[in-house]
Amino acid sequence: MGAALRSFFVPVPHQTVCVLQRFGKYTRILTPGLNWKIPFVDEIAYEHSLKEQAFMIYAQNAVTKDNVIISIDGVLYIQVDDPFNCSYGAQKPIDYAQILAQSVMRAEIGKLTLDQTFEEREKMNGLILAGLSEAVQEWGLKCLRYEIKDIKVTENVRKAMNMEAEAERTKRTQILHSEAKQQSQINLAEGERLSKILKAEGLAQSIVIRSTATVQRIEAISSAMNSEEGDLAARFNLAEEYLEAFKKLEGKQVLVNSDVNNPKEVIRKALDMVDARLK
Repeated sequence: MGAALRSFFVPVPHQTVCVLQRFGKYTRILTPGLNWKIPFVDEIAYEHSLKEQAFMIYAQNAVTKDNVIISIDGVLYIQVDDPFNCSYGAQKPIDYAQILAQSVMRAEIGKLTLDQTFEEREKMNGLILAGLSEAVQEWGLKCLRYEIKDIKVTENVRKAMNMEAEAERTKRTQILHSEAKQQSQINLAEGERLSKILKAEGLAQSIVIRSTATVQRIEAISSAMNSEEGDLAARFNLAEEYLEAFKKLEGKQVLVNSDVNNPKEVIRKALDMVDARLK
């Protein structure tokens, strides 16, 4: 009795669907749970998992835009989206999706240079996924994502890439050294320029201070000369300057009208010259 009852019912697991045929013709889709069927008339023709599935796309050779042969593989993630088309749209839809993934991958690699295949992996994944998605819809499948796993080149290409990378690193190092040297020279020139500016500003300030002091001195002398004591002070100051200038002539051959060995005579001569300048 139990076996007879079981022949009338079909338990379908979660995330699974079954395609029921009657006399070899499609009847309906059995969803998860307990489903009924007519014994000896209905049969389960196909069973599909609705879970996400990952399939390895094995390594194959492809030619880049700059004519470099590379070996590339990947992983395709798909899901059954339409059980009917997956059952009747193609004989082996999963296998066909894998073959199509290889074809699309080769085509997209041919649009990129070798450097781009390494630098734009995410972009390539998106392009391959877009190329697959529309085609596999007819087979009841949905492409969730595609991931390139490994990109390999021949030994000669690898050596050439290493040499190119080394040359690029050397170039960057030389550029950095050149820029550092240039910046150092700029800093030195800027420092020298600022030093000259500071010296010029200091000299200008010194001249201003000296000029101010001279003006104040002249004003003080002029004010003092209006009095009798001021006149004597002026005479004494000029005589003092005369004697100071005379001292600087020590060791030099000059023509003078005074007896240098007679201090009184020198002082008298100086005072006479002062009186002559004040008149």
